Amino acid sequence: MMKAAYLHCSKTIVRSDLWNPQKHLERSALPTAGAFHKRLNDGQFDAEAYDREAPVRVRDSLY
Repeated sequence: MMKAAYLHCSKTIVRSDLWNPQKHLERSALPTAGAFHKRLNDGQFDAEAYDREAPVRVRDSLY
């Protein structure tokens, strides 16, 4: 049974041009999840290991 649903403002989704391929970035231009964690932890985080282990971690714990 669903108890709550959180809806985002539809204007922000439309204005984001999310479905416009001309606005998409190359995946290589984006930081990895590990890079985000490293930055948030003042460099005291093994981003490479985190990213390398991500597929197994997701497979084993996401669902």
